[in-house]
Amino acid sequence: MIRTLFNLAAAFAVAACASASTQSARDVRDGDPATINRDCKLLGTVNGRSVFGGSEEGRAEGAKLSAREKAAQLGATHIVFLKVDTSGMLNTGYATARAYRCPDK
Repeated sequence: MIRTLFNLAAAFAVAACASASTQSARDVRDGDPATINRDCKLLGTVNGRSVFGGSEEGRAEGAKLSAREKAAQLGATHIVFLKVDTSGMLNTGYATARAYRCPDK
């Protein structure tokens, strides 16, 4: 039983490391909360999650990348993070953000 749980956890960890971010997720930039509401269109709220293990910083970055990928799927150009939390169960990280589409300047 313990061996099965260990193998399952290892499989999740490998899957998390193997998932590469898309180019469009890398294109979603951080927005300035002070000005983004007047210049850009709010597309919605996105949530990201990182899978087991790693450092606290690594879990936070994984969750933020997951949220950026979801924002990119909505067509966002910018993102404003509302909350990033790494205190979840099983060493997971969570991020909540708002996705925006801003005009080209």
